[in-house]
Amino acid sequence: MNSPSLPRLSWALGLALLLSSCALNHKNSHLPALIVERLSWMDDVAEAKRAKGLPIYDPVREAELLRTMTQRGVAAGLKEENVRRFFTGQMQAAKVVQEEWLQQHPQGVISNEKVPDLKQTVRPALDAIGQKMITSLATQRSPAESAAALVEACERLARAGYSKAASQRALKGLEAGLAP
Repeated sequence: MNSPSLPRLSWALGLALLLSSCALNHKNSHLPALIVERLSWMDDVAEAKRAKGLPIYDPVREAELLRTMTQRGVAAGLKEENVRRFFTGQMQAAKVVQEEWLQQHPQGVISNEKVPDLKQTVRPALDAIGQKMITSLATQRSPAESAAALVEACERLARAGYSKAASQRALKGLEAGLAP
């Protein structure tokens, strides 16, 4: 019976470690990526609200969204408080991004494209991202994995160019959502 040579065994062990590291990173990177993806829609939200004369802050819509996401999160096995605080942070970050966009574009964006449709396009996309966020939040994580997700979210938000104010709110929500 031949035993594997040491170099061959080391290579196999290295490959196994690399693959497990990639799986760990994938688990951590999904939620940070979703946070950035959700915020990337906020320019469209701000433009649609500006064009229709709607305010950034819509307490009725926010309460409805928070209630729906909390119910979905609890159904997925998450703690109600964690889900509520996670989405509160994401909605606060979204409002900051929208306000910043409106300050930078007081007259909107002049282009050949029509104004994004909140009901038909934007909100369904945001709802789908929200559901993915719940699924990702429900993934079991060690404290080290949660910490790594926070670091990655911070890095992704910075790379995407989000302000400190928006990033802090999103990260505070993420921290609450990942709490044991």
